[in-house]
Amino acid sequence: MAVKDLHDKPFDQGTLTKLEIFEKYTQAWIPVFTITKGPEIFIVDFFAGTGYDIDGVAGSPIRILSKILDFAPLLLKYKTTVILHLNEFKKSKLELLKEATTQYILAHPILKKVLKIDFTSLEFEKSFEREYPHIERLPALVFLDQNGVKFLNRTYLSKLEKTRVTDFLYFVSTSYLKRFRDTPEFKAMGIEMDFITKNPFRFIHQSLLDILRSWLPISSQLKLYPFTIKKPSGIYGLVFGASHPAAVVKFLEIAWKQNELNGSANFDIDEDLNKGQIDLFAGKMLTKKELFQRNLEEGVLSGEVKSNVEAFFFTLDRGHIPIHAKEVLDRLKKDKRVDYRSSSPLITYDNVCKNKLKQDYLLIKKR
Repeated sequence: MAVKDLHDKPFDQGTLTKLEIFEKYTQAWIPVFTITKGPEIFIVDFFAGTGYDIDGVAGSPIRILSKILDFAPLLLKYKTTVILHLNEFKKSKLELLKEATTQYILAHPILKKVLKIDFTSLEFEKSFEREYPHIERLPALVFLDQNGVKFLNRTYLSKLEKTRVTDFLYFVSTSYLKRFRDTPEFKAMGIEMDFITKNPFRFIHQSLLDILRSWLPISSQLKLYPFTIKKPSGIYGLVFGASHPAAVVKFLEIAWKQNELNGSANFDIDEDLNKGQIDLFAGKMLTKKELFQRNLEEGVLSGEVKSNVEAFFFTLDRGHIPIHAKEVLDRLKKDKRVDYRSSSPLITYDNVCKNKLKQDYLLIKKR
């Protein structure tokens, strides 16, 4: 497969979307593990690039450093060190990366007190082997910003699934699945192309996620979520993975803020903007959010979803945020179809997972 140099021109809007999501997740991730998980946390960027694009717009390594800088006082307070490893295979780009990060650290000397940074120029396979002991041992945030699909396979997904406290973001050039489906490299990945192509092309990234989920053990706690990124050159996407519900909530909140229409793409992937009009035969087509809320309402009224705990995980499993579920329960209580003891339905991470509060939803029978 041909690989282009992504840093010899300005970042396009799709790339900026990807970087913004990663930066916002890094911002959410650092303070959580600084406070709760001990003296060291680990961040690795396996395809780090040069640090900036040709116009000086920050890439992932500089954005990571900026978030570490934001939380430097907190890191000092809790005596936590961020171990940051940056890998860039191309030697010429690695030198630019070293220069960019060195200048950033010199401009913000407090970083020297909270940061241990290391650089490598290895092929991904060797880099992953080198970094895996850190990923296993420490709370880890892993960023795999590959140009293609080669390293999204069972081997690496399985290793990440087995780790203790790891969140990861894979970038995938999903269109390559269709473009290079007949190459030996692609066939070796074991991805069922017929399954991926049965849906419209705009769903190719979501279809890939369904296959990745099928690779996980039944007992796995790892949750995978897509964010599709449409560019003029094709369909790309992020794969987010985490085992902890707090991490899942953070990512979904970021994704839904990125696009309040669907929370899973940088465009109207479900064609929700066309669903406002009533079809003469089918009636009103429901948007993604409306369909979820209808399904949750039916689940509550049928007795399938009996409590805030069940409503919370019902919501996350379908890629929605707790506020979407709260709206449903608030409405059901207002309409006197459901009752619960508190003023809130308690569908939040803190209530369900942190404080272990369980609240049953009682169905009100009509007289």
